[in-house]
Amino acid sequence: MTACTGLLALCLLPVYAATLPTPSATLQQNLAQHYQQALTPLEVVQLNAENEPFLGLFYDQLTASPQGAVLILHDAGTSPDWPYLQRQLHRYLPEVGWSTLAISLPPPQAALNEVRSEQSITYTPQSPEQWQARMNNHIAAALAELNERGFFNIAVIGIGDSAYQAARYLSERLNPLEQDGYALIMINAPSTYPDLPAIVGALSISTLDLYMTEGRLAHQQADLRKAAAAKQQHPDYLLINDAPRQGFYSIPDIDRTTRRVWGWLRNHAAGLEAQLADKRR
Repeated sequence: MTACTGLLALCLLPVYAATLPTPSATLQQNLAQHYQQALTPLEVVQLNAENEPFLGLFYDQLTASPQGAVLILHDAGTSPDWPYLQRQLHRYLPEVGWSTLAISLPPPQAALNEVRSEQSITYTPQSPEQWQARMNNHIAAALAELNERGFFNIAVIGIGDSAYQAARYLSERLNPLEQDGYALIMINAPSTYPDLPAIVGALSISTLDLYMTEGRLAHQQADLRKAAAAKQQHPDYLLINDAPRQGFYSIPDIDRTTRRVWGWLRNHAAGLEAQLADKRR
């Protein structure tokens, strides 16, 4: 084969990018198979957000007194079954009456939209508005899935960057009739969103603002969120500065932070499932 012929053959090959910024169908299938083979009692849930498929990992509660459901939103750059605190919350809360659903979220905002055809894969720039719409659609689809399963008492846990996304979604999307069935837990809310204090202040659902990050900026932003909640007379807002974890989030060694979340849920969001289900019917 001559150099020219070889070059022509290469030009006729399908064009594929080296990396895929959004989960492909093959990746989704591989992840689903991996989790289904895991030696844990989780259920792999196939979800769809405006024709964008994504995965959810569901653990059903294990007690005689179901309390509701918890939707867990992972931090940017991680996954639904990310180890440490997120995985511990995901697997431990079912033992105390809370079913949990952790979902995959869109990759960081710098990613591009993927368009596939038989011969090629092309990418188009993704605006911040497009990315935010994808994020909101993922959260909406997950909440709809929980409603379809009969859960109407739902706490949303946002970790890291997703603490902002959870607060923003609930602030923008909840109508007054739905607020009785929702609670928000922010863990290590980021300091990079100047509008987060105002969003927190505008909420009227039970809110736990828990952070372990160190540094002056983290404390300043936490104080701003607390002040905004107080100024707006938030009915049920609690800010806790917890000490950073020393060691590993292993099971059965339940971390203090996990116990704090459980205790807060028990005191601020538990026991409403039956009456909320009747109210929504």
